[in-house]
Amino acid sequence: MTQKATIQKSLIVQALGQNGDGIVIADDQHLYIPYATPGDEVSVELVVTKKNRYQVVHYQITKQGENYAIPPCPHYGVCGSCQLQHLNDETYRQFKRNKILSPLRFEGFQNPDSLVLEPIILPPGLRRRANFNFRCLAHGVELGYHKYHSYELLTLESCHILKPEIVAFMKPLLEVLGQSFPAGMEGEVFITAAHNGLDVNVEVRDKTPLTLEQRELWGQFAANQNLCRLLVTLKGKEDFILLRETPFVLFDDVPVESNCRGFLQPSFEADQQLTSIVCGLLPKAPSRIADLFCGRGTLSLPLSRYAPVDGYEMDEPALNALKKAAGKAQQPVTTLYRDLFKTPLKEKELALYDVVVVDPPRAGAIEQTQALAASGVPTLIYVSCNPLTFARDARILVEGGYRIETIQPLDQFRWTVHVEAIAKLTRS
Repeated sequence: MTQKATIQKSLIVQALGQNGDGIVIADDQHLYIPYATPGDEVSVELVVTKKNRYQVVHYQITKQGENYAIPPCPHYGVCGSCQLQHLNDETYRQFKRNKILSPLRFEGFQNPDSLVLEPIILPPGLRRRANFNFRCLAHGVELGYHKYHSYELLTLESCHILKPEIVAFMKPLLEVLGQSFPAGMEGEVFITAAHNGLDVNVEVRDKTPLTLEQRELWGQFAANQNLCRLLVTLKGKEDFILLRETPFVLFDDVPVESNCRGFLQPSFEADQQLTSIVCGLLPKAPSRIADLFCGRGTLSLPLSRYAPVDGYEMDEPALNALKKAAGKAQQPVTTLYRDLFKTPLKEKELALYDVVVVDPPRAGAIEQTQALAASGVPTLIYVSCNPLTFARDARILVEGGYRIETIQPLDQFRWTVHVEAIAKLTRS
């Protein structure tokens, strides 16, 4: 088979793409170089595809530019997470802000720079949730994240983004997996650092029930590690559970039952920062608030300090946890089961509220957004984890008569390409 001829070029990185890769330009074509910063000098080896486009087959960063910073993690460049550790503080901050600005410009917003504030960036070492893959081999166990653009696993010795108690738990977890399961066994481990301890779910890709010896081993392990809860599931079916104490998290100092497979913000500090921003955007003396996609009540409970809150959600376990917590704390929160994608709140229902908070999943909430655009709700607070769907939904709301007052970026996922946007919109 004839090998394609390659072309060598020395190029300068011009900017960062939406996924954090450095952009170089060769003959008017944009090419993407991982782990490169603007100003870096890059030597690239290219081939020409059938569509007469360049394809990078090899690259080397020959000189770092002024935007480069030394990555703190020894796994940087191999681990598939934290791909932005090589950016200095200012370049990193600009990247996070541009993640929100670029989609707004694409959707036709003029001068969005005046709307988007400087990002609030949370420090590393706060992440309370982890999802590890494991693979038992003849020579030992692999446990950790996938390598960059690979199905291979990287066994972690440390992790700069996780809470220290999760990092400390990894070594004994590695040992018990090797003792409990034979070579060839694979699965995942879900871990949440709840307020009262670790909540752990070991998901095994096998349906053979655990033996008595395995149960005793896992039971002793859970006791030694003082876990709140340990659940072992076999292909999704519960096989073994040890419960010392029901795990819970705190929302506005209210204990709410949690589940390591359920949704939570990445850290307790993220909860606090998000709550502070959203409550700070409320108008004076609201009369009734709707919290759409309320989950376990991250926002519902603190919002209920200002006015009665109706929380809408289709995740029944989460909704039940909120209902139970609000009842015990005697907070004015009413929980309502609702699939807001299929049956969004319409104009008549929305007329009950003078504030609506929307915190949808990454897909956004186009059906609910269209209904809000046709409503007369005076104040909307939109919380989004996806700048693309946020910009789309914001355009619909503005076309419906709303005005964006401010957008606050919140960086909860340090050194990743993700960023949260919290926007206040009012009727023009």
